[in-house]
Amino acid sequence: MKRQKYFMFFLIGFVLSAVAIAYPTKKASAHGGDSQFIAESSLLAGLAPGAAFPFIDTTPHKIAQAHIAITDSSSDCHPGAAPPDNIKVLVGQAGVALVSVMDKTTNTGISTTPSQCVFHVTINAGQAGVPATVTDIVVLNGGPAALTGINTVTASATVRVDEFESTLHQHGQGVSARVGD
Repeated sequence: MKRQKYFMFFLIGFVLSAVAIAYPTKKASAHGGDSQFIAESSLLAGLAPGAAFPFIDTTPHKIAQAHIAITDSSSDCHPGAAPPDNIKVLVGQAGVALVSVMDKTTNTGISTTPSQCVFHVTINAGQAGVPATVTDIVVLNGGPAALTGINTVTASATVRVDEFESTLHQHGQGVSARVGD
């Protein structure tokens, strides 16, 4: 009889634990609510002149805020002195509106290697010239030569995952009403 009693307690505890694990009460997220925190880094060595690198694409979800850092050469690596020589960072929505966000004000003056300077910017969707809809962070080589090992990009962003568009869009282009278009 004791054995059956212990077995029943074990069985009930096991079932309750399984139910608690199977049905979480909230979504896991770095910021809580309906947003997700992402972070990415990349070496840009070999990016050809004029080439664009779609660094972060969150379509169809929107980026609320992002912090972006790059390393590039500069004519003057002192805080606020000069813009990056080669790298352009564009934010917005590909195919709709992308704006450049790195300029001389983003020059931090941090440099430990000759010809390499660190640039930082924080963007907020819909503020300071940044489009209201941001789904893309693009790196563009605006220089005359392929980028080298001193060129890097790092970004972290808060992505709103609660605002899924009811009509799916592909970078600013609506979904065709006819199959095969």
